[in-house]
Amino acid sequence: MTTEPTLLSSLTENLELARKLRKLEIHFYPDRCRGVWQCYEVCPVGCWTPDYEKRVVIFQDAERCIACGACVLQCPEKAIELR
Repeated sequence: MTTEPTLLSSLTENLELARKLRKLEIHFYPDRCRGVWQCYEVCPVGCWTPDYEKRVVIFQDAERCIACGACVLQCPEKAIELR
């Protein structure tokens, strides 16, 4: 009996590799956030959580971040940088 990797196990394995190869990190400036939440909508790994009461987003679970840059491209307030 062979067990093929699942999509989740493949992603998890590749996320670690992507982080090591790119050595890039997300830098979030919450004071610039205006609650547009496009970062939350485009993040493929769910690192962002909207705070509806404060109309801001919260960057959480940074260890899951793959530094793909999707959130950076979508933020109209330039509250997110990839470096």
